[in-house]
Amino acid sequence: MNKPKFSWKKILRIAAVILALIVILPVAFLFYDQPGLFTDGSLDEVAPEMPVSLPQPAILVFSKTNGFRHKEAIPAAQKLLRSFADTEGWGYFQTENGAVHNKEQLAKFDVVIWMNASGEVLTKGQETALRSYIENGGGFIGIHAAGDGFYKSWDWYNTTVIKAKWTGHTMSPHMQVGEMHTINTEHPVSAGLPKVWAHYEEFYAFEKSPRHNGSDVLVVVDEASYEPGKYTMPEEHSMVWAHNVKEGRVVYTAMGHSAESFETPEFKILLKQAIKWVGKFE
Repeated sequence: MNKPKFSWKKILRIAAVILALIVILPVAFLFYDQPGLFTDGSLDEVAPEMPVSLPQPAILVFSKTNGFRHKEAIPAAQKLLRSFADTEGWGYFQTENGAVHNKEQLAKFDVVIWMNASGEVLTKGQETALRSYIENGGGFIGIHAAGDGFYKSWDWYNTTVIKAKWTGHTMSPHMQVGEMHTINTEHPVSAGLPKVWAHYEEFYAFEKSPRHNGSDVLVVVDEASYEPGKYTMPEEHSMVWAHNVKEGRVVYTAMGHSAESFETPEFKILLKQAIKWVGKFE
């Protein structure tokens, strides 16, 4: 009987597989423990129950995550936005149920805020309802992940609502303090903000400034004030912009990755003024 030949190559391949499993599996379980990072991509069909009475004007905060979940930023933002509503006397409703995007329920709100909503979160019918809402005068605010480019199948949202193609974000280091510049102090969203202010953020980058697609760029970040790595932008590194979509108004801000984002005084001012502007509360 012939003895099997000894193979160092085979031993090395087995060792490499075992080493890979030792390294990869703990990391995979670490990320799996982050709610919303790995999801089944479920879409909601049954609309949420609404309060019997809702003070007017009213804002809707939507934070469904079929992608990465900003588990610290979402409750921090909800707390801040609810405090705005309480102070100003606005109606307030928050949900992660995508089926709220229907004609009847959207009509109850002056402003819809996608607060770090991520991934594909709406059915085609719900997309149609949101588009009609905005085009017919509804206000829309997208915060951070609402513009991260992972809502790939709805071209209208990417090109008309966000108006900029996301390319990535800072990685090394991930979170940094950047020098923000308010370049439009006349717009109602950015009026009264200091010309220069500091903000701690995961800095998003986009293919080009949304200015090229008809947006008013309100705030930019100075790339020389932090380490952008390969995630730079030509001309200007846009962070906040505003525009009209037919009868509706839209504001998008790339800020909002962490709970700390919603503690920046200037960002608080900007968000409240954005709500008032898109909702036509002036």
